[in-house]
Amino acid sequence: MSDPSELQSFRVILRDGVLVEREAFDAFLASAEFRAFANLLPGPLIIVNPEEAVVFSNRSAEKLAGSGPLPGRLPLATFLQQSNLDMDDFLAATERGQSQGSVRARGSGRVYQALRRVLSVDGELRGFSLYWLNDPDGWDRARRGAQSRTVGRAEVEAQGELSFPPDLKDQIGRAQRAYARRFRILLLGESGVGKTAVAKFIHAAGGTGGRPFVHVNCGSIPETLFESEMFGYERGAFTGALQAGKRGFIESAGGGTLFLDEVGEIPLASQAKLLKFLEDGTIQSVGSAVSKKVDTHVVAATNRDLGRMMQEGSFRKDLYFRLATFPVHIPPLRARADQEEILDALLVRANRERGRPLRLSPACRAAILAHDFPGNLRELRSIVEYLDIVADELAEPIHLPESLNTGASVRPRQHEDAAPALPAGEDGATLRELTRAFEDDVIRRALDRYGSKREAARRLGVDIATLVRKTTRPRE
Repeated sequence: MSDPSELQSFRVILRDGVLVEREAFDAFLASAEFRAFANLLPGPLIIVNPEEAVVFSNRSAEKLAGSGPLPGRLPLATFLQQSNLDMDDFLAATERGQSQGSVRARGSGRVYQALRRVLSVDGELRGFSLYWLNDPDGWDRARRGAQSRTVGRAEVEAQGELSFPPDLKDQIGRAQRAYARRFRILLLGESGVGKTAVAKFIHAAGGTGGRPFVHVNCGSIPETLFESEMFGYERGAFTGALQAGKRGFIESAGGGTLFLDEVGEIPLASQAKLLKFLEDGTIQSVGSAVSKKVDTHVVAATNRDLGRMMQEGSFRKDLYFRLATFPVHIPPLRARADQEEILDALLVRANRERGRPLRLSPACRAAILAHDFPGNLRELRSIVEYLDIVADELAEPIHLPESLNTGASVRPRQHEDAAPALPAGEDGATLRELTRAFEDDVIRRALDRYGSKREAARRLGVDIATLVRKTTRPRE
């Protein structure tokens, strides 16, 4: 038996089909017959040689990439940087052995199915890479768009929050027309009135239900990260940047809807950075010298008084007028006449997941509808979810959360200068309980007066994290 150390080295070649010579394949790519055939293909075709240079792209690829005819052999990295194609995620997947994935057009947001095949030449493992892109909606986009509108609207209405009263329904209808003409929409209303649900409804009803809906909570982005999060950054743009760079929120919303929630929380210094995009639709990633055109609908929302903020100088007037082409005022739940319809819709949604349907006794229903709902739709949804857990089939007043079951729902509101309510059984209340009740009341009044947690925290002289922790702590 031979000693393993005496075995000669060898090479294993994996190939699919016949061996192709490099010179012959180069001539084939340059032939007029191949180019004429490739230009007839409905989908983009890109061919990259073993040296990672693009040696061929058909007309569909050039049109999609926005590059025009290639000036000779162009490095793949340069081609992608100059084009409208975002292939970074797909190329990273091919490095892990995958051959199928998706590629996104930055401007339109359209997603293409991508397929990669490697042709070995001269017996080498590294060969020519063929990338073929297919638009699954391309053949019948009008029909598919109508279907996405129907399905998208049904999905949003299923949330049980969009029973619009007549006056609000008229506003939403006009907002849909504004959306179709790419006007900016500004949703105004208290926290919890359903601004996000309305934005999703407009997005789906506008025929973009299958396109990206990017929800950006502007109040959660630190001022130092606003530019990189909104506009993205290039590789090596700053210390700690990801090696592959990062796509920003705006570019991620290409072809769909950019929903700027809590837009009144954007720091003044960052507002100017957003204004340029709203003026000409272009963005410039951090570390990049090239501007990109991004085609997206913009819907903004806030619970703040932007008019007063503009007078105080904390919100730019030019930014307001760019965002508020069509403002929509969403009333609080306590001012709506369709509270019972919304309650029934939420019950229907809850019963889809229950074995035994949940019903409300007349007394339980009356107690819920008599509530003032300072938390609006969000609070009503929370009440129904609570009953879904604690009640078997018939919910009685005893099953309601403590705030409703103790009669708090029908108590008249306290005057602004009145003393805060003390805990039940105040004769035996501890100092800690009394202090917490007073603190909760002060925080509630600050939130009602200033409209946002960030501003309330500033006025009360605490940081935002402390205020958030105190408003979300469990009840003792």
